[in-house]
Amino acid sequence: MCSSFPLYTDYTPPLRPTLDVMYFMSPLLPPLPRLDGIYSVFPVHSPAGFQVYCDMTTDGGGWTVIQRREDGSVNFFRAWESYREGFGKITGEHWLGLKQIHALSIQGNYELRIDLEDFENSTAYAQYGTFGVGLFSVDPDDDGYPLTVGDYSGNAGDSLLKHNGMKFTTKDRDNDHSENNCAAFYHGAWWYRNCHTANLNGQYLRGQHTSYADGIEWSSWTGWQYSLKFSEMKMRPTRDQENK
Repeated sequence: MCSSFPLYTDYTPPLRPTLDVMYFMSPLLPPLPRLDGIYSVFPVHSPAGFQVYCDMTTDGGGWTVIQRREDGSVNFFRAWESYREGFGKITGEHWLGLKQIHALSIQGNYELRIDLEDFENSTAYAQYGTFGVGLFSVDPDDDGYPLTVGDYSGNAGDSLLKHNGMKFTTKDRDNDHSENNCAAFYHGAWWYRNCHTANLNGQYLRGQHTSYADGIEWSSWTGWQYSLKFSEMKMRPTRDQENK
């Protein structure tokens, strides 16, 4: 993770060469600056590792970004395999991947932060003291990568409450409780119930729209007919986990 276990993390600052992991192992060298950028992480259940974008500034830093929407440059209306494996550019719009999010979240106790911005440049956030994907699954892919989320705080309102415990649904894999496929109907992919109060992987519709609930929606903040300019989902170990 971005905030923990630096002995197992390489760091690639923007426009700089990768620093060797041995740097972090030397007690004689000063600590590296905590900079936003691309890191390689090596979770226990994904020993080959993968790259993530680390936010080292927001609320003390240490966040691993798992989703970002910012300009509509990437198509998020995708099939199951894409959402399982991840897609997009890690420094821009992207989805890290259900497989990777699962590998990170089963390592311990994690929290989730969601930062939002509308087209009038107003911002809001939602933070959850409990977060995980597929925490209790023997085969998370077969089980649909169920969402565990709770202990809300913030000023955006709790639009994830009704999604807690739900499996992930895409246009080609229907795990929701609706008669229809919520992902196909609302042009997204999410932990839909019947159907949603949040749709952060919906269409990039640029603000107010006449269609219903098929944009980048966070209903408790901007309702079902306003598609947000920016969303970023990120996770980090809880403070008690970091102190272990």
